[in-house]
Amino acid sequence: MSDLIVLAGPIGAGKSTVAEALGRRLIKAGLTAAIADLDDVAFAHRGRVDLAEFWRRAGVAHVGLVRGWFEAGVDVVIAHGPFFESGSYEELFETVEPAGRVHHVLLLVPVDVALERVTSDPDRGPQALSKDPVFLRTTHDTFRELIPTLPLSALVVETTGSSPSELAERIAALVV
Repeated sequence: MSDLIVLAGPIGAGKSTVAEALGRRLIKAGLTAAIADLDDVAFAHRGRVDLAEFWRRAGVAHVGLVRGWFEAGVDVVIAHGPFFESGSYEELFETVEPAGRVHHVLLLVPVDVALERVTSDPDRGPQALSKDPVFLRTTHDTFRELIPTLPLSALVVETTGSSPSELAERIAALVV
């Protein structure tokens, strides 16, 4: 049986870090896992296009990547990203075979903690928009307003007080 774990949350909630820890945890449990980051797919795009079209295209490509991992025989795909921006939740959930399971996990973080995380992240360039406090607060406010419209979550976690390994353990319990 295949499992799709969808990690969603605002910038700085720890989606990428938790996805990596979760992948390691699932491997220890004897499963195969693939991590599919919507941001990585989005920023592989080249050329000018408006923001809505940019995220729509990224969502389509990301769904194709997740579907491809399942077709390749991976036990668990860990998908993470801003799916609310790409409008790809429904198509993403449909990548799982009928006997498979979807686990939507919402990672939350206060904006001040998120700002601390993104400004100290060496993988974010010095000019990264996510490091702008006004932009970050705006995206967090928007995300908070969207929470009631998001798909039902199997787990909602505030990430501030837990290590990525602890969070991975909690999420892995949905699958293992």
